[in-house]
Amino acid sequence: MKRSATPPNGQLNLGLLETPVITAVSSEEQKELTTALVELLLHAAHRDLETRPEGGESESSKAHA
Repeated sequence: MKRSATPPNGQLNLGLLETPVITAVSSEEQKELTTALVELLLHAAHRDLETRPEGGESESSKAHA
């Protein structure tokens, strides 16, 4: 079996669940967890902007150029 000469791009494709998902948390807890996750993501994005050097590009913007 031959291996590809190009390295993998970091994307992992997984199959979707075929069975219904049963959550272990209530809908109110789910809302709280979602809110906390959004706050963490916003904080991380804001911190990234603060630490980026003046006029510098992030790694992700370089990849999309």
